[in-house]
Amino acid sequence: MTVPPDPRTRAERHRPRPPSPAVIARRRLVVGGGALLGLGALGLGVRELVVDDAPASLTVGSTPSGSSSPSASAQPSASPSPSPSATAAADRREVTAPALTGRLEDYLSGRGGTLGLQLVDLERNQVFRFRAEEGLCYSTIKVLILTTVLRVGQEKGKGLTKRQKDLARRMITRSDNAATEALLADVGRAEVARVAGLVGMTSTRIDEGWWGHWRTVPGDLDTMVSAVLSSDAVLDGGRRATARFLMADVVEEQRWGVFAPEEKDVYVAGKNGWGPMPDGYHLNSTGWVSGEGREYVLGILSTSPRGFRYGRETISAVARLCHDALGEELA
Repeated sequence: MTVPPDPRTRAERHRPRPPSPAVIARRRLVVGGGALLGLGALGLGVRELVVDDAPASLTVGSTPSGSSSPSASAQPSASPSPSPSATAAADRREVTAPALTGRLEDYLSGRGGTLGLQLVDLERNQVFRFRAEEGLCYSTIKVLILTTVLRVGQEKGKGLTKRQKDLARRMITRSDNAATEALLADVGRAEVARVAGLVGMTSTRIDEGWWGHWRTVPGDLDTMVSAVLSSDAVLDGGRRATARFLMADVVEEQRWGVFAPEEKDVYVAGKNGWGPMPDGYHLNSTGWVSGEGREYVLGILSTSPRGFRYGRETISAVARLCHDALGEELA
């Protein structure tokens, strides 16, 4: 059978699809605080990303660029969100929050694996920690690598090159490992360690091994997110907006963990990380969340003995418990 020729031109056949309403809404999230500069610096906002399928099997030390369907569907509002608040870490008061501790213990008693977190309530300047022990970084550390690239450019008075813009987009929004390796090669591990010091990540260990197996604690993940989104100490407003835009534009398949409470009036800028190890699958999540009268930063490190989907369900449920508890002032 003869197939009739496609009447469209080659350009028309390969023209990128327009962004979906959900993607457009997330991109509106970054208005204010130099966001337009950040958006323009990346040359983004004109197309929706196509996500690679996750590999059927994974080897130790690998990280898929996509995953199965997310545990929570993101339906952000089309109205703009506030920019992250800058708060003084030195003034934060640690709280025990027995009610939240009890809920977490009750839920996790019926789940396998381990989980630790730190929750910073930016509305009340309070900190809550739960089993916040050290773990592997996996792809959450890509936020620090992005921060390093932006900081080095800032110190040199240069913006991102076209190549770096594309690599940064792939690294954060799709968790692309090859893009991460390229940007890490641009700046070097010594610079990442230096910027980690500027950020205040005192408990993160950066060595000569694979970056996914660097070690950190939930508190350092919170410090990393706070520094890149709301502090002038490391990045200027335009570069912070660049990072915030990317962290808010993560592809749907990777919007779990801190993204779980994302609904009509809840906005999230975050980064997840995951990968298999002999003790089970490791799943981490960190980010800034604002909406429904709440504003907070959350960092979670976890392991799952029953694979990625089981772990994703656990870490998303815990993020939801934390979000709900903040509506009750961490009672």
